[in-house]
Amino acid sequence: MREAIGTETIFKAIIVFTLIFAAFVAVAITYNKAYKMKNQAMFILEKYEGINDNSLRIINNYLKNNGYKTTGVCDAGDYGINNLEDITYTTANGSDKFYYCLKPVNKTNKTYITIKVFFKFSLPFFNDLATFKITGETKGITNF
Repeated sequence: MREAIGTETIFKAIIVFTLIFAAFVAVAITYNKAYKMKNQAMFILEKYEGINDNSLRIINNYLKNNGYKTTGVCDAGDYGINNLEDITYTTANGSDKFYYCLKPVNKTNKTYITIKVFFKFSLPFFNDLATFKITGETKGITNF
């Protein structure tokens, strides 16, 4: 009874703990990157007062230059950007994949823009396990 747990069981527990820790670190890093992308896009939309050619060009260049390649499904009715080389957006139908989504919402005499960016949870040998979205809303824009 001295060695009831044995070295094989301890070795398996260490491997499982290492995999869980690696998954946690991978999620934390990708979430941090996507959160940073979302915040910068919100800042650009606020600075250039809404969705226009300048703001879309700068957001697309920022995402492209920082290696953002994750796509996800936008809600129906949102504006989606499916090409970072172009500044045109299309209305999402709920099934197409986009790099990020924009949705202007009018409240009182200001417009708020909701932006969604995506990040994927992936591990080696398992590829992409899930895609999550991060949502943010700009401050009120009066000259939209």
